[in-house]
Amino acid sequence: MPRRDGAAPPRLGARGAQGWARRGGLCAALCGALALAGCGYGLADHVHALPPNVHSIAVPGLANRTRVPRLAQMISSGIVDELVRRTHYRVQPGLAGSDAVLRGVVTALDATPVTFDPNNGHATTVELTVHLRVWLVDQLTGKDLYRNDDLVFHDQYQISSESATLFEEDPAAYERLSRTIAADVVSAILEGF
Repeated sequence: MPRRDGAAPPRLGARGAQGWARRGGLCAALCGALALAGCGYGLADHVHALPPNVHSIAVPGLANRTRVPRLAQMISSGIVDELVRRTHYRVQPGLAGSDAVLRGVVTALDATPVTFDPNNGHATTVELTVHLRVWLVDQLTGKDLYRNDDLVFHDQYQISSESATLFEEDPAAYERLSRTIAADVVSAILEGF
């Protein structure tokens, strides 16, 4: 670009161009590091989500209002596994000696056929929808540390066209959905602080 006084701009030698390139790369790296730090990635290894007085969490098991009795048990077990795996809190089934209690109710389970075999009318894909309420209470104060009264989760599974029933339950789908629910519930609790 010409200067206002009409003189040509100064020319950079090979060393000057390399210096500017090096400075540009350093600046880009620094900006990237600052952006990542601002996004919370620097906190990924630290789980200090609950108040400092909470060292143990009781998970006595979720109540169940659905037709699949094992569903609440699978979700409860998954939540315990997630808490043990992802946090430093002591997790126990009983209330005695716990600092917080995780309670919940599986309020609904719907299995809805979404695709059908055109030859026999039987379902080939079923969508599971689970609704639940979950809350974590501080035993000392009685206050909710986390609460969500309508968590909704979906999963689909395929049914063989050879099936003799209109549509059948898939235990693997319930297990997969239970793991997803457990992971999401624990994430919501930990991110709520």
